[in-house]
Amino acid sequence: MRMTDDQRAAARAVIVNAAGRRLRVDGLAGVGIDALAREAGQTSGAIYAHFSSKAEVFAAVVSAGLARLKAGIERCRSTGPGWARVFALQYLSKQHRDQVADGCVLPSLSADVARSDEELRSAYAAEVETAIMALSEGCPGPTAEERRQQAITLLVLGTGGILLSRAVPEGPLSDDILEAASRAVSKLSATNSG
Repeated sequence: MRMTDDQRAAARAVIVNAAGRRLRVDGLAGVGIDALAREAGQTSGAIYAHFSSKAEVFAAVVSAGLARLKAGIERCRSTGPGWARVFALQYLSKQHRDQVADGCVLPSLSADVARSDEELRSAYAAEVETAIMALSEGCPGPTAEERRQQAITLLVLGTGGILLSRAVPEGPLSDDILEAASRAVSKLSATNSG
């Protein structure tokens, strides 16, 4: 029986979600199509029915991950004034640090994106810029460019804080890195709102 378009889209989403978890943990070089298929409960042939290569799976994972980032930014809007700071502090949580497989693609896969082809890097840049613009809407400042720069700073602090806190063994240093990044976010927010 042939799959409907909805069934095909659902199967593809299962593959992208499972592959995303595995890629965030193992990186692009650390996993092959067979491992991605096992993670998704599929055969490698099923993967190839949806994607022509591991690079294409990776591009879909990155795109889906950036969509999740933007959705997270949108969810924080409802917290009221200062929502961009709320987003950044939630991003810098121990829970986010500890749940690599389900975390943001920025700290997990940006290095792999940097080693990818120009097409993926350009698509990534466009999606990151969209996230920056969405986050800038919650930043204080008299000009759009100042708000954009604050949003970039929040993403840099969040991504770098999570990346470094994951890179060291679990313990006091990892916690200190998150706390330092959170203090920097709070200080930036206080400086720019006063």
